[in-house]
Amino acid sequence: MESKFTNKELEQFSSLLEDAPALCLLNISNGVNPLEELLNEKISKNDGSIVSKQLDEISCEKFRLRTREFEYCVLYDMIESCSDINKFIKACYHSLENSAFIIIIEPKSNNNISDIIELLDICEFRVANNIDIFEEYNLIMAKKLHMWGNGL
Repeated sequence: MESKFTNKELEQFSSLLEDAPALCLLNISNGVNPLEELLNEKISKNDGSIVSKQLDEISCEKFRLRTREFEYCVLYDMIESCSDINKFIKACYHSLENSAFIIIIEPKSNNNISDIIELLDICEFRVANNIDIFEEYNLIMAKKLHMWGNGL
């Protein structure tokens, strides 16, 4: 599949993901995810694992994951399509290790950066930032911190 992103954008995105052994990543998208190949390469290079799901395969209301299973949760173009995004983000929060990251990538045309940052704050994520990497997408990255909010 041909990527929607330039090589420079992909390199910059890849640099956000730590090169750590046995890296575990959750990847959820609404349809085709042009970052999936890059994520799979990053994981295989680090002898890690990736769980990839399409939003239409899961129920946002009944979404459950094991606790502290992932170091990164990447949500690609699915915030607007999820029926209970608050519950969904909280499930992602509990699936992350302490000091892990959530990365939300949404089309700039959705114009929802402040809503996403507020949602992440409500769900106990900290240091949420919009990182300007992609021409047509916003990338919001936040961290689950140990001993903050529900990060015990």
